[in-house]
Amino acid sequence: MRNNNCIYFVEGSCEKVLIDALKEKPTLIVPGRTKVFNAISNELTRSMLVTIQSGTTVVFVFDTDVEITERLKKNIKLVSTYCTGAKVVCLPQVLNLEDELVRCTDVSKAMELTGSKTLKDFKRDFCAMTNCRAVLTRHQLDVLKLWTQNVPEVFAFVSANSEEIKK
Repeated sequence: MRNNNCIYFVEGSCEKVLIDALKEKPTLIVPGRTKVFNAISNELTRSMLVTIQSGTTVVFVFDTDVEITERLKKNIKLVSTYCTGAKVVCLPQVLNLEDELVRCTDVSKAMELTGSKTLKDFKRDFCAMTNCRAVLTRHQLDVLKLWTQNVPEVFAFVSANSEEIKK
């Protein structure tokens, strides 16, 4: 995937910070718009679907720690049905963002990235970071390890295609 039309639907604010950091120059993933939208909990609206141009790559970023998939399946189908020429890429976080960050950096706990004492503090501190890319680089970020784990069985319908957006 190397076209200029890409939109990332990310589960929450922390994922938005991560995706935006990976899009900083030099880019590690394909640039595009980032919108906070939980594809596991919410259904894409018709007004959202009509803004997706032909040929756009639609990327869903979501956690796999909650085994509820009906809306995600429906969102993938909606994009495939109503968005002409759109391609869907799924970036499942096994089991969640914190686990992904541990796998692709040199930290043993995600809280080490921010110096936070608790997981709740980590989420707050990570979302508030203005230098996320620098912190990830300092902790030996390996983007090729992101979103590559085998998903829980209930998510087996999701294609393992994160390489489509990595540079």
